[in-house]
Amino acid sequence: MEFYKFFPTPSDRMGTIWTLSTIKDAYIIEFGPAGTTHFAIEGLMQLNGEHKANVYTTHINETDISFGKQDRLENAILEIDGQYNPKYIFVMASSISAIIGTDIESICFEMQSKVSAKLIPITTGGYNGDHTLGIERSLNMLCKEVVKPSENKQSKTYNIIGNNVDVFNFLSEMEEIKNMMKNGFDFDPNTIFTAYTSIDEIEKTTMGEINLVLRGEGLKAAKTLQKEHNMDYYYGRPYGLEGTTLWLRNLQEALGINVNEDYISKKTSEIRKHLMSYRFMIREVRNKSAILVGDYDVVIGLANLLEELGLSIKKIIVKHKLCKEVRKYIPEKWEEIIEFNLSERELEEYLKSAPSYLLLADGGTLKLENQSRLHLQIANPNFSKYSIYPYTPFVGYNGTLYMVQCLFELEKSKSKY
Repeated sequence: MEFYKFFPTPSDRMGTIWTLSTIKDAYIIEFGPAGTTHFAIEGLMQLNGEHKANVYTTHINETDISFGKQDRLENAILEIDGQYNPKYIFVMASSISAIIGTDIESICFEMQSKVSAKLIPITTGGYNGDHTLGIERSLNMLCKEVVKPSENKQSKTYNIIGNNVDVFNFLSEMEEIKNMMKNGFDFDPNTIFTAYTSIDEIEKTTMGEINLVLRGEGLKAAKTLQKEHNMDYYYGRPYGLEGTTLWLRNLQEALGINVNEDYISKKTSEIRKHLMSYRFMIREVRNKSAILVGDYDVVIGLANLLEELGLSIKKIIVKHKLCKEVRKYIPEKWEEIIEFNLSERELEEYLKSAPSYLLLADGGTLKLENQSRLHLQIANPNFSKYSIYPYTPFVGYNGTLYMVQCLFELEKSKSKY
């Protein structure tokens, strides 16, 4: 068993709870000790997330574990169904009940005829993979079990798949995507998976014209919607001036309508001068290398942004396993410098031996010993950031400006000492 100074990579169970707990009117029952459920929900506070769902725990004792009793879970299902009359009840095993082999699928099958709610079994008990697997399966499950067919489309609307509470800065990222879609195409959001949304909104997903997939864990869900409801999707997360413009132009092709060229021209003119100013400021810096540590789609996108700023990418470290759907999307230019799922010890040993100008990373990594001149948090876990103002993105045109501003401030602050 490995020792950690901070947090290990979260399990698939945590990814599932984080995905579902931000959905209004979702009812979740976890068959396990109260403490484990409480810990998972409390974790939302460090993600700067808000708990929207109704989460219940059955609690268990030694008898339940020794004899495999499931009375508590059956009674909880009957009680919640009778008292609240929910449309759906998501039933999941905690890590303890999963390891003793509790068959959640069979329990839901046996109980379905006794309740009005649709029972949806969750099989991510914490031993199948990391949090990205739980997120991927939960998003896909929602598309299979909750999304309903729709004969009518809402003109000029879209869905966002992959704006989840585990993504650092998720509130601001969502607002910037909305801003870009409105200014670029005059499109409005229909459903956002899953921070923040509701059961009713997820049911109406098929009323949107297109699905915007912001993270690789949402690709399987998008393909399910394409197969079962004939919905087109576009996968990409826009970063930097060039990356954001390319994202808009690719969407133009996918939607079959023209993007607002005045919007692109105005933002390009606004941003370009600041990119040049930053390049000029660091012109005498000898080591212009950068190291990025965090979630795959974020670090890949930000690496391109940093190149626009005149920095060279020394290493990209993804702090989780990569789902199969995303592997073919790894840019060829990063293949030799990207690594996945390093242990905390391996990560610290690398950072101690790799001097760099800039380290973009999660809150835990930034506390490890390193040889980087400047530091900026771009990922969770989070120890000190309190993000309630939703207009400081890293994505999009405004995200490019905000990143340049952050780096200006870091450099000027460092230069004083």
